[in-house]
Amino acid sequence: MTAPSTPVPTPRLIRAAEGQPVTAPGEEVTFKLTGRDTDGVFALGLVTTQPGGGPPPHLHHREDELFIMVDGELQVGSRDGWQTARPGDVVYLPAGQPHTFHNAGPGPARHWVFATPPGFEQFYPRFAALLNEAPAGPPDLARLGATAAKYGIELLPAHALPAPDPAGRP
Repeated sequence: MTAPSTPVPTPRLIRAAEGQPVTAPGEEVTFKLTGRDTDGVFALGLVTTQPGGGPPPHLHHREDELFIMVDGELQVGSRDGWQTARPGDVVYLPAGQPHTFHNAGPGPARHWVFATPPGFEQFYPRFAALLNEAPAGPPDLARLGATAAKYGIELLPAHALPAPDPAGRP
């Protein structure tokens, strides 16, 4: 009897218009590579965050995240305070470290998000669906928290991080 074969990742080109877009209020992530594509090594997505958009403070218990800024600016918050990420900047967010980001600029901000190990690409569509259910009112925080927890993500209260500068300065 032979052992079942494991798919081996193969080189591939993903065109600019390709990917799996997932839209939530204020943000869209187009997943270009998933854990399935990379044999469980990483996931890669292109994030577009509208002005005023960004997630609540949170931490990933499993994934390290790496952002590579493409357009616009993001205010990135951690326990160390707030910093402004601009095109060409790289932001490293290790697992277990509370963080958030916010687009305080006048136009959309775009960045690549590299998550290792993968799993974020499975979480985000479910999280976005819950946010999209309540566009006129506040989302169900208990359901959001429970969904996040299934994927090793913990939603944190706003006071978990230092307050950002109201003028958007780091």
